Amino acid sequence: MTITANPEKTYGLIVGIENYQATNWNVNGPVHDAIKFADWLLSRGVPKDNIRLCLSPLTENSELVNNFEITSTPATEHNIVDIITNDLSQQTGELLFIFWAGHGLITSERNRRLLCADASKTNWQNLDFNSLLLLLGSDAFKIPHHICIVDACANYLLESNGRPTNLGGQQFPSGKPRTDSQQFVLLATREGERAKVNSSEKTGYFSQAVRKALEHHDWLPDMPAVADHVKQQFANLNKQQLPTYFYRRSWDSDIDVYHPNPFEIAHNIPTSQARKFVDRHQPLEELHQLLEQNNIVAITDRTGKGGVGKTELAIRYSWYNLENYPGGCCWLNLQGVDIVTQLSEFTIVNDFPGFNIPENLSIASQLAYCWRKWQPGKVLLVFDNVTDIDKIKNYLPPMGSRFRVLITTRSSELPYPSLALGKLPETDALELLVKLVGKDFVEKELETAKAICQFVGCIPLKLYNVAALYSKPGTT
Repeated sequence: MTITANPEKTYGLIVGIENYQATNWNVNGPVHDAIKFADWLLSRGVPKDNIRLCLSPLTENSELVNNFEITSTPATEHNIVDIITNDLSQQTGELLFIFWAGHGLITSERNRRLLCADASKTNWQNLDFNSLLLLLGSDAFKIPHHICIVDACANYLLESNGRPTNLGGQQFPSGKPRTDSQQFVLLATREGERAKVNSSEKTGYFSQAVRKALEHHDWLPDMPAVADHVKQQFANLNKQQLPTYFYRRSWDSDIDVYHPNPFEIAHNIPTSQARKFVDRHQPLEELHQLLEQNNIVAITDRTGKGGVGKTELAIRYSWYNLENYPGGCCWLNLQGVDIVTQLSEFTIVNDFPGFNIPENLSIASQLAYCWRKWQPGKVLLVFDNVTDIDKIKNYLPPMGSRFRVLITTRSSELPYPSLALGKLPETDALELLVKLVGKDFVEKELETAKAICQFVGCIPLKLYNVAALYSKPGTT
């Protein structure tokens, strides 16, 4: 990444939204984060007149906004669009910083949308973030370089509630792509994840991590290093979200992408079935190392009884490492539809160019076609819940290829390197129990809680079952 810019020729668009027209969306923290980021720009020499501040605070935070040295405007769709299209697009600086803290979502078309302060369940006032990036990188925008930091959710909010996917909202017109434009985008969440807020400290966990990472940098920050520092901080948190980033140069016949846009990577990773997930950071790291060194790796069950979290760990690994598999992440299951059909459906849904498995070939030849014609990039195949390891041998890609295979199975005797999961340590089992039934119960009835953990053998699934019984009305 070679972005260079002087502070005095840098502009900022800082957005923090706490107070929405749909008041049940209100959240305490984004305005604090926005002001702190604006203050960081000022401390690095960016002129006050170059910073555009759009804030919609909760009533209790209004004084904080009123006392800040930069005057703000409400973060409505009209105001933000006007600043982008009629103000910032006419400036002739070198770099634009965008910081956004507030609600966001992804449509079924996998477009990230950022909700404005005047959004409600009947009028979803929002910005199409993808089209904004295209505008910024075109000759319709005079500032060539852009660093965007977005602390917003990326979950399928509308689809999960059965709402229409046509959100309307602001889609920005774009001109011809510039040949001298560079963009670095740092996102709080991967696709399907929610951005968590630390309400007690009035800050987003992601924004807090970004500020901590920026402390190690003068002007101009090394953004890939900042992003890696943020990801390292999140590796030690159990927030069910993982920041990600991508960098791109505008079209000049030599597109340079250091990290692929995670929203463009083909996958069918299933939704997590765990309401709570006890931190398995060490197994994640071990699994990552095994897949770096081997084509085929298995997650096994040391107990042989199930319920130790094999599938959940595979889901976590797939999400956390999706950007490392630009060729796609395809989940397969031996129960039900045959493997070739599953592979074919995956390529059709994800619109692989020139991919059409001939029906008149043998199964072995159809698979060979898949491996040869699969779109470019390293690929992860996940065979979940394999009961008989011999049944998948004929479906594996060739050794030494760009395909990596992850298997979850209860089998213990395997010809592949494996990571064996067993019962949780008692401290982790108690941690999971706290998340399932509440801190008060565990603290008040610590010996009982320990006895419950030992009774179920510290197995995650059995702890879920016990917690479900505990939560039923009338259960003591």
